Amino acid sequence: MNVTDTPLAAAAGAGNGAAAEARGRLSRDYLALRQGCAIADRSGLDRMEVLGADRLRFLNAYVTCDVKGLTPGQGTYGFLTSTQGRILADAVILAHADRLWLELPPGQQEPIAGHLRKYLLSDRVEMRPLLDVLPLTLAGPRAATVLAAVAPGCALPAAPWEHARATVLGTEVAVQRTQRLGVPALTLWVPAAAAGPLREKLLAWSSSEDTEDPEDTEGAEGDAGLRAAGDDALEAVRTEAGIPRFGQDFGPQSFPQETGEEQAVSYTKGCYLGQEVVARIHYRGAVQKSLCGLMFDGETVPAPGTALLFEGREAGSIGTAVWSPALESAIGLAILHRRAAAPGSVLQLAGGGAGAEVRALPMVDPAGSAAPAGPGRP
Repeated sequence: MNVTDTPLAAAAGAGNGAAAEARGRLSRDYLALRQGCAIADRSGLDRMEVLGADRLRFLNAYVTCDVKGLTPGQGTYGFLTSTQGRILADAVILAHADRLWLELPPGQQEPIAGHLRKYLLSDRVEMRPLLDVLPLTLAGPRAATVLAAVAPGCALPAAPWEHARATVLGTEVAVQRTQRLGVPALTLWVPAAAAGPLREKLLAWSSSEDTEDPEDTEGAEGDAGLRAAGDDALEAVRTEAGIPRFGQDFGPQSFPQETGEEQAVSYTKGCYLGQEVVARIHYRGAVQKSLCGLMFDGETVPAPGTALLFEGREAGSIGTAVWSPALESAIGLAILHRRAAAPGSVLQLAGGGAGAEVRALPMVDPAGSAAPAGPGRP
């Protein structure tokens, strides 16, 4: 199904008050993310930098990913884990010539810095908030095209999390290839004082450009130009892609394997805090829970945290819950006990009301089309 045919797209020009306006805005933002390019404001993420001669060796001992081998311009994604192997936070780690940048969930910089400082002995390491840069993300299949236009000659980072210097509309930035948003993305790490002005320059550049694409056959507003995307559209593409978020879909009660983010764990890097538990779960195949997609009955988006019942017993709770323009349905993510995790399983919501069907992930493919349904849905 093409997203321009959804009820949300039809409502874009309906003018039926605030609700129609919100639906129209979601539709336009979603189209930009799926077919064009949008600017995503991700300044709410916490940021930390780690300096000192021992930074690589030290941090490598407290994360599930391999940090020790990173060279300047490279990056990785992993989990910080407790001694019990449970997740304290997830982190994107970017290597620069003399420091590491950590991108952390909102509100986690101080807790993680405090956690790591407990293990500082004679290590030559310093941790502090990263305050002098902010992230502006170009998200959508045309992100690379937009970057090429506003930063001529920029060498596009190729590998996941790789980053390089560039000049964008006169501003010096670090350009990072960004994963885990549900669509292709490039993040511009901008000096904090220049972030707002650069965002306005990008939007002004877009409105002054002739954005008509000769290959564009849809003609839908938002699929060619650059626009600022709201959180609801960003959450929709993330959820459709089956990408969990710390504090929403998983947290300190979760093991890494329960998130489905296996690429965040190295089983060859050697010891780190919690490694014995994480490795034992992996090699014994003993994970009891896994991340699943949900498609809810009806049009109401249920409340996150609502308990999910399978055959009368609680099997998990709703993490993220959003409206999916591609599926024309309320959808969500949940970490479910394996007895309830098979695609096609039918769940009930605690307190009654609409039910939910378990769906395989991703629920929507990268092009924005519905992925094949589980056995319970034709």
